Amino acid sequence: MLTAAKDYLKGVMNGKTTIPTKTWKTEYAKLTAERKALNQQYVALKEEVKEAEKIRKSVYSILRQEQREQQPHRKQDMER
Repeated sequence: MLTAAKDYLKGVMNGKTTIPTKTWKTEYAKLTAERKALNQQYVALKEEVKEAEKIRKSVYSILRQEQREQQPHRKQDMER
């Protein structure tokens, strides 16, 4: 594991002698901002899905009710 860390740092350092903390902090801030934005989108989409599911359930409920209301009429029509 120590060798992997050394290899990683060697690749990242690219011959430099100081650790690029400023660059890393900038990248960290950028990635954190992206994560927050994506999380906000996720929460908004989750709410949309919840609303769509409520609408779907209501539509199916209405359709089932209409079918129940139409069925007795069909039986009466068949008996005539």
